[in-house]
Amino acid sequence: MTDQHARPAHPPVVAGVDGSEDSLRAADLAANEAVVREVPLEIVHGFAPAMLGRPATVPPDLPPIATLPEPVDAELRRNAEQILHEAATRVRTAHPDLAVITRLHDGPPSAVLTAASHHAGLVVVGHRGTGGFTGLLAGSVAVQLVSHAACPVIVSRGDVTTGADAPVVVGVDGSEASQRAAAFAIDSAARYQAPLVVLHAWPLDAAWPPELAASGYPPPAEPDVIGESLGELTKEYPQVAVEPRVLKHLAAHEALVEASEGARLVVVGSRGRGGFRGLLLGSTSQALINHARCPAAVIGPEAQPDEPAGG
Repeated sequence: MTDQHARPAHPPVVAGVDGSEDSLRAADLAANEAVVREVPLEIVHGFAPAMLGRPATVPPDLPPIATLPEPVDAELRRNAEQILHEAATRVRTAHPDLAVITRLHDGPPSAVLTAASHHAGLVVVGHRGTGGFTGLLAGSVAVQLVSHAACPVIVSRGDVTTGADAPVVVGVDGSEASQRAAAFAIDSAARYQAPLVVLHAWPLDAAWPPELAASGYPPPAEPDVIGESLGELTKEYPQVAVEPRVLKHLAAHEALVEASEGARLVVVGSRGRGGFRGLLLGSTSQALINHARCPAAVIGPEAQPDEPAGG
């Protein structure tokens, strides 16, 4: 029996689009990722016309307020197909040699993209889609996707910097989640031919209360979290220049958001040390998808690694 979730040998990069300018920028970013990975790009749209009959403030798990008549449904489907056509045309104009596939699936966008993540090597989604209000934080599709995807997810944010000096930045804390993030980050840096900055936030005032410091006790030795998180990765990717940074005066989310300025990509695990069992996103990953100044990658617990580019 064939596994319906079996990932192909060269899994595509998947981009979710909904017609918004934010999702089109995500498609552009996804195309760039497909080019550096030498895989096809799959542009996906989740078609859920019943949800269009609800006010924007009603949660999507409530029943629709009204059933749309069939002619309206047909018109919405044509509009959905046009959204895919416009996104594909835009990408093919920029990347004429890239294989581009478009798929229209019935269902809520978050569910459609989560299903697509089972056969993808990477999913790219916009920070906010249609119906988003200016000034609000990450949209529900982005949050749900990074929580449940079966592959790494990049949330398109800020500016995409592609210069040779623009690093990939990854946050590590010694957890299994951050080790997966480090593996994805160094592999991405190798593909981009970019340096890698590895951050570990270790605020000394949190690790060593002022009362103990004042009493004359020496502070604890700084843990080698960066070395432990990288492991053998530096040997597997000798071409990647790695810069370790231990920050003692910033929390992890503050350090990563600050470091994302001018970076090509910032990477984090979905949950690190100190996370409460049962919660899907940690405070650091939430901060990145809401405030990063460059695209942010979140590596969830179910994310399967792509074929590495090291060696």
